[in-house]
Amino acid sequence: MSRAKQKMKQVVIVESPTKARTIGQYLGRGYLVLSSKGHVRDLPEKELGVDITGGFKPKWVIKNRKLIRELRQAIADATRVYLATDPDREGEAIAFDLMELLSNGNRERFVRILLHEITPQAVKRALEEPGEIDLRKVEAQRTRRILDRLVGYEISPLLSLVLAGSKYEGLSAGRVQSVALRFICDRELEIQEFVPEAFWEIEVEFATEPPFTARLKGKLRDPAEVERIKKELSQAEFIVVSWEEKEVIRKPPAPFITSTLQQAAASELGFAPSRTMRVAQELYEGVEIGGKSVGLITYMRTDSVRVSEGAIAAAREYIAKNFGKKYLASRPRVFKNRKRSQDAHEAIRPTEVSRTPAEVGQYLTPDQRKLYDLIWRRFLATQMADGIWKRYRVTLEAAGHEFVASTSSPVFKGFAEVLKIGKLEDEGNPFPKELKEGITIPAAKVLDRKKFTEPPKRYTEGSLVKKLEQEGVGRPSTYAQIVSVIQERGYVVKERGALRPTLLGFIVADFLRKYFPETVQESFTAEMEESLDLIQEGELDGHEVLERFYASLAERLRVVRAKMEKGERAFAALTDYSCPRCGAPMEVRIWKGSLYLGCSRYPECKTTQPLPHRFRYRYRRDRIELAAGLAEAAEGPAVLCPKCGGRMEVKHGRYGRYLACPSCGHTMPVPTGVTCPSCGKGEFVERFSRKNGRTFYACSNYPECKFTLPGKPVGPCGGCEKGVLYEDPRRGLICSNPTCKNPSPVLTPQPGA
Repeated sequence: MSRAKQKMKQVVIVESPTKARTIGQYLGRGYLVLSSKGHVRDLPEKELGVDITGGFKPKWVIKNRKLIRELRQAIADATRVYLATDPDREGEAIAFDLMELLSNGNRERFVRILLHEITPQAVKRALEEPGEIDLRKVEAQRTRRILDRLVGYEISPLLSLVLAGSKYEGLSAGRVQSVALRFICDRELEIQEFVPEAFWEIEVEFATEPPFTARLKGKLRDPAEVERIKKELSQAEFIVVSWEEKEVIRKPPAPFITSTLQQAAASELGFAPSRTMRVAQELYEGVEIGGKSVGLITYMRTDSVRVSEGAIAAAREYIAKNFGKKYLASRPRVFKNRKRSQDAHEAIRPTEVSRTPAEVGQYLTPDQRKLYDLIWRRFLATQMADGIWKRYRVTLEAAGHEFVASTSSPVFKGFAEVLKIGKLEDEGNPFPKELKEGITIPAAKVLDRKKFTEPPKRYTEGSLVKKLEQEGVGRPSTYAQIVSVIQERGYVVKERGALRPTLLGFIVADFLRKYFPETVQESFTAEMEESLDLIQEGELDGHEVLERFYASLAERLRVVRAKMEKGERAFAALTDYSCPRCGAPMEVRIWKGSLYLGCSRYPECKTTQPLPHRFRYRYRRDRIELAAGLAEAAEGPAVLCPKCGGRMEVKHGRYGRYLACPSCGHTMPVPTGVTCPSCGKGEFVERFSRKNGRTFYACSNYPECKFTLPGKPVGPCGGCEKGVLYEDPRRGLICSNPTCKNPSPVLTPQPGA
C-alpha cells in the first residue's frame, strides 16, 4: 500500500470482535475495524481506588496494556477514528477512555458514532453523521462505578469479617443486588409464615348439549354450610336469570424493551436473564448468513418502546402482503414510553422484518432461533389489527343461590395469529343454543371442591426482573447481572424455576438490613438510579451525589467498626439449637463458604458442629429454627473411622471441611455417599480449591479416576440413568451427563441424601 493511501485510512473501534467482523464486511477498503474487547480502563482490583478526601477522585488503571499499544500502532496513520462502542453509558465511557488513551493530546481526529442496529444502512448513516462524546453520560457512568465500588469495597470486607471472621471473598454486598436479595428473602418469609385456610367451592354440572358447568358465587368457609347448600340444591331447579354477550377487544402489547424481553424469554423459553442477554448480544452483533455477517436485531439494552417510522412502514407492508389488509392495524401504532425512560434507543426489533425466522432459522443456533422468533413475532404483532373475542356469561339461580358460568370464542384473532395472549386465546366450550333468560334446567350433578388458600409465589427470574423494574431498581443493562450474581454468591438457588434464598442469603440480608438499610431499601436505590439519570441529563453534579451517599455510608461503617474494635459481636445468627456442652444457643457461622454451628459463648466455649448436607429450617427475625431439622438429620448413619472404628467428627481447617477421628487422629475428606458415575467404584468427597477458595466434589478413587463436579452431588439421575445430579446455585439440579434432556431424581432415597 502506498504512503498516500495509508494516510487515507479510517479506523472504526467497537467493543466486540464479532461486531468488528460484521462492520468490517460492510465497509471494505479504506476502513480498518478494531475491537477494544470491552472496557479498557477500570478501578484497581486490590485497592479502593477512590480518593474520598480528594473529591472522590478515581484511580483508573489500564486493563490490557498490550492491547492499547496495538491500537495506538493501528491508528497511527489514520485520518479519522470513529468510536463506535455501544450506545449507552458504558459504551460512552469506553469511547472516552479510548480517546484519552490513544489520542496523545490530539483529539481532533476522534469522533463518536452511535449504532442502534448493525446493518449496512445504519453503519453508513452513522459515518455520515459523526458527533462528539457525551460527557454527561460519561460522568453518570463514572458516578455509578464509584458508587458501586464504595459499597462493594467498604461493606463487603466488613460483611466477611463479621459473618466469617476473615476476609472471605465469597461474601459480598452490592448497591443493587442487595435489594434483589431482600425481595426474595421477604417473599420467602411471607411463604413460611403463611397459614393456609380451607374453603369450599360448589359447582353444578348440566347435562345439556354441549354440557357446561356453573359455579356458586363466593367461597364457603363452613363445611356444615356446604352440606346444607348441597342438600337444598339436590331438588332445586336452576333458572337462567341473565344472559350476557360482550365483545372483548384485545390490543397487542408494546415491542420489547430489555426487561419485557427477559420476562417473556423466561416464561416462554425458560431462559435465564443472563442467557437471554447473551443470545440477544449475538443477534445484535451479527450472525453468519449466506457467507455474510448480519446484525439481526436492534440494540438490546433499552427502556424505550419507540420505533422508527421506516421500521413501522416495513412491518405494515409485510403484514398487508403476507396476512392481508384486514390483519393490518387501521393506522400506524405508536406506543408511549414510561416516565423517565431514556429513549436513547429504539425498542428491540428485527433490523429487517422481511427476514423471517423461517428464512434465517437454518443459520442460527437453537437459542438464537428461539429468541429471534420471539422478537420478530412481538414486533410484527405491534402493527397488526386488534383481536376480537365474544365473551358469554350466564347467571343462574336455585334455592336462593346464584351461580355463574362464562366462556369466550374468537371472532377475529388479529395479532393473536402470531402472538400468544393468554386466557382468551383458547376457545372455550360454547353454551347450548337454547340457553335464554327465564328457562329452567335440571342439574345433573352438584359437586363441592375443598381447596386451600395459597401463599404468595416465589419470584422467578422473570418476575424478579419485573419487580426490579417496577421499583426503579437497576437499569436495563444490569438486570441480568443482578439475577446472576445473587445465585453465584450462593445467596439464592433456583428450584423448579423459582428463586429460593439459602440460609446464607437470609443471614447476609439481615446483616445488611441491620447496619446498612439503604442497600436493601428499594426507595433509596431507585432514588440513586434517578440521580444517575439526572447527571446524564445535566441537571445534577456527580460529586454532590457521591458526597451525599458517602456521608450516610461512612457513619454506618463507623458503627460496625467501633463494635469490632471493642471486641463485641456485631451480628450473630442465633438458632434454637442448644450447645451440647454448655447449653447456650448455637449460632450459624461461615467458613470458606460452608455453614456450620458454633457456640454463642465463644471463646469461653469453643464447641462447633457441622450442618448436614441437607437440613430443614425456618428463618425468623430473632432466631433460626433448625433444632427439629437437625434432629431428623442426626438419625442418618454415622461415618466411622476406617482405622479404629470410632465416630468421625467434621472439622474446619484452612482448606475447608474434613473428617477427623478424635480417638486415633485419622483424617479423611467428607464423603457424600453418592457413587461416581465415571468409574462406578469411588464416591464423591468434598474437596477445596486453593486457587479460588471454592468447594468442589471429586471421586475418592483419585488419581485412577479424575471425575469432578462443581456442585454438591444429590444422587443418580432418574432421567438418563447414566449421570449424577448435582446442585448448581444458578440453575438448580444439573445432570453430569451433558446429553441428558430430563434431569430428575430417582424416587428411592439415596445414601447420604
